[in-house]
Amino acid sequence: MLIDVHCHMNLYLIPEDIISDAQQVGVEKIIAVAMSAVSQKRIIDLSERFDVVYPALGIHPQEVQENKNIHKELDEIIDFITINSEKLCTIGEIGMDHYFVKDNTLWPLQEKIFKTMLELAQKFKLPVNLHVKGAEKEVFEILPTFNLPNINIHWYSGPQDLVKAGLDRGYFFSVTPAIEYSPPVKKTVELCDSSNLLLESDGPVRYYNQTGAPSMIPGVLNQISKIKKIPVNDLKSQILENTKKIFPKIF
Repeated sequence: MLIDVHCHMNLYLIPEDIISDAQQVGVEKIIAVAMSAVSQKRIIDLSERFDVVYPALGIHPQEVQENKNIHKELDEIIDFITINSEKLCTIGEIGMDHYFVKDNTLWPLQEKIFKTMLELAQKFKLPVNLHVKGAEKEVFEILPTFNLPNINIHWYSGPQDLVKAGLDRGYFFSVTPAIEYSPPVKKTVELCDSSNLLLESDGPVRYYNQTGAPSMIPGVLNQISKIKKIPVNDLKSQILENTKKIFPKIF
């Protein structure tokens, strides 16, 4: 069994086709992560329509520049997450971003929202699915101040010393199709033990001339297999066990 642990299912025009393509290559479960205020309900709706889709709710760090009213909508989002907490397998996509969000006057609000999402994860004993681009150090400093069951860092391409720190803390790192061409992603895979790796598409983000989708997960697995020099079937079994450990509610 293959599982996509980080996909923006709400952004596909025809989710039925995306799911069908995924199932044809052995991807049997998809964790759908929210980003914006408007995506929260859409994620829940998709999870109710398709039994292979598992919902994750949260506010993406780029929302502070995409949505000027996010601070006013935060209480409503917290209420929605609280009402749906039993349905969730993780809180995500959440985090901090100082790479795409250049305006440092927005960073305090970003940090406030991130900590609010972590508080919800702690309260409901849910793992977190994190975005840390350009703010890796800040995120790694904040995480130990919360009691979280498990932590996944999605598409990590930051400082290598923090990968090692994350591994020491038991964090997981999910790998995208960018492994085909990205030296930082390949380096993250090299540094990680196979017991700390997960698979993700981050679809429908673009990878050069291809739109990301869960059907690309087998290709990610094969690339990791080559880098780690682990037989594909052995690696597949290990990553399935990793996924069961961090996201037990989808099983």
